[in-house]
Amino acid sequence: MNFSRQSSRHEAIITKYFSDPEREIQLKAGEVLLEQYEINNKLFYVAEGKICGYLPDKHLQEPVFEALDSSFVGVYSFFSEDRKSYSKVVAEEDSVIRYFDDNPFDLPPADTEELLTFLFNVVVGELRSRQHFAGNMAYERQATLQKLIQTEKLATLGQMAAGLAHELNNAIGSLSGNLRQLEEDISKDLVEGEHQQLADLFTKGLQEGQQLSSLDVRKARSKWEKTYALDKATIKKLTKSGIDPDEIAGDTVKALKAASLWNLGYLLHDMKTAATHATHVIQSVKSMGIANQSWSKEVKVNNTIEDALAIIRSLTKQVTLQRQLENELPDITACSGELVQVWINLVKNAVESLINNKVSRPTVQISTTQTADQIVIAIEDNGPGVPGELREKIFQPSFTTKVDGLSFGLGLGLTIVKRIISEHEGDITLFSEPGKTRFTVYLPKNV
Repeated sequence: MNFSRQSSRHEAIITKYFSDPEREIQLKAGEVLLEQYEINNKLFYVAEGKICGYLPDKHLQEPVFEALDSSFVGVYSFFSEDRKSYSKVVAEEDSVIRYFDDNPFDLPPADTEELLTFLFNVVVGELRSRQHFAGNMAYERQATLQKLIQTEKLATLGQMAAGLAHELNNAIGSLSGNLRQLEEDISKDLVEGEHQQLADLFTKGLQEGQQLSSLDVRKARSKWEKTYALDKATIKKLTKSGIDPDEIAGDTVKALKAASLWNLGYLLHDMKTAATHATHVIQSVKSMGIANQSWSKEVKVNNTIEDALAIIRSLTKQVTLQRQLENELPDITACSGELVQVWINLVKNAVESLINNKVSRPTVQISTTQTADQIVIAIEDNGPGVPGELREKIFQPSFTTKVDGLSFGLGLGLTIVKRIISEHEGDITLFSEPGKTRFTVYLPKNV
């Protein structure tokens, strides 16, 4: 009831003192109502639009206050002793301004009391409004500062990663070159000095590595143990090699040589594989470095996926990882380092969901296909799914997916994913039910 009376009184005073059509100013967006330090004898009422005050500074273009519909402007200068505006007041959008420029004390006593009471409430309201505005601006500046600090940290980390990758690349390059030379020398010596069959065993270990499953190895071990009285380490090498005991024809010395040569080839094979993988990881890290955060019209989506998987290989070993990547995808315009970051986040989230929820036979499937105008990338897992009430919130930066002790493997990374995909003019969708969660990313083809 009191509020209704107060509101009616407010409207009555606005009508009485701020509705004279001869005291109306219409401003276009960008036009100035008051210059800084300009003498002001008016109290302005914003009937329509938006007005902001600025401190003229070419380095700082933030408003010090804003006034929307039904707000007042010029309160400070109207009531101050020197009547000077402390800021430059500008229309942010097309606005209609009405003003009061009489001396309140020249009015009849009853009107003076009524108006001064109203203006006192206006002053208090403006103080509260501007304090609230100043608080919001302070929070925004703090948030911006934190983003700048984080960006600087990421830039420094990117530079360090690029430098580290360069140094490691040199070391891996030297290792790879020496491995090739060692492989050639050993192969040549074996062909010249040993039986061809033994040379072939070295080559088999070198080219194929260990091909037998654990079950096949256990079956083969039994046959070797019955045929030869050899130590367990030698038997283990022979069974892993896939050599049949009958090929050695009961020759224990030959069996020892066979085990040694195959194992030597196998070790070189693993070293070459590790060197190749290390090179891939280094290139992937370099692609995320600050020096390489540039856009290209020749980005291969499948390559960015492989780069991401190389970086998180130790994590994906905990699940069955399935790839179904279409070979004939066209190149797209993108920032390859940022796409690598997207796939890392999505796959990492899927794996963590599976592991945290102890899913039986955890599986992550990555597929790429294309439509007439888009590349479609799907990352799917067989985890518990994201509850319906959470699906609309998962891209929010403050959102957590820990519910009743369960974690769905989603976090701040999804905010980054959403931002990157939006910057690529793409889209991301989520489908989730118990036993299947799939994020699908749509990236536009080059026009």
